[in-house]
Amino acid sequence: MRDAVTRLRLVPVMFELGARSHPPRPVYRAYLAQSQVFVGIYWQSYGRVTPGEQTSALEDEYRLSAGLPRLIYVKAPALQREPQLAEMLTRIRDEGGVSYRRFADAAELQGLVEDDLAVLLSERFELTLRDSVPEQAALAGVLPVPATPLVGRNQDVTAVADLVLKDGVQLVTLTGPGGIGKTRLAIEAARSSPASSGAAPITCSKLSSTSSSRRARR
Repeated sequence: MRDAVTRLRLVPVMFELGARSHPPRPVYRAYLAQSQVFVGIYWQSYGRVTPGEQTSALEDEYRLSAGLPRLIYVKAPALQREPQLAEMLTRIRDEGGVSYRRFADAAELQGLVEDDLAVLLSERFELTLRDSVPEQAALAGVLPVPATPLVGRNQDVTAVADLVLKDGVQLVTLTGPGGIGKTRLAIEAARSSPASSGAAPITCSKLSSTSSSRRARR
């Protein structure tokens, strides 16, 4: 499993390498706090239930992972699976809300973990993009603020701004060799125009073709 995680350039936090007596609860709770995905791998042993506890650390870890995406892998066959582990796995499967898959050997497990983590990461990335759309939309009409003033081109700025506001004009395209200041001129014209205060929308865009566009030449 470690190889499957590191192949995706993620960092595994492996705090349970077998069902056995576990460190104090605060220790593995701290490990869980560092984790973004819970991956549980189970076979036959439920682990020891320490005095004063009702469950083993194996099950306690699973319960404490609530709130994290959970990927559960169960090795089969398991002819000597302990009854408590069997009951726990049945509850996990029946409750739903987790990815529950079976595997037969280490190679199959590695493939399953790699595939599931890749899908999980892509889904979370898409959610992040969707969440950021309102913020991007709010900034869509905001003009950039130049770091320095535009010198000696007041006449050009006025001409472009007047053309933008001219009746019947829907598109103004500035053309010319690269580096002569087309983008800067367009920004200054937009900033100086009454339309920039909300009277009408102004959008600055790059065009790959201007053959059918109305042009304003310097």
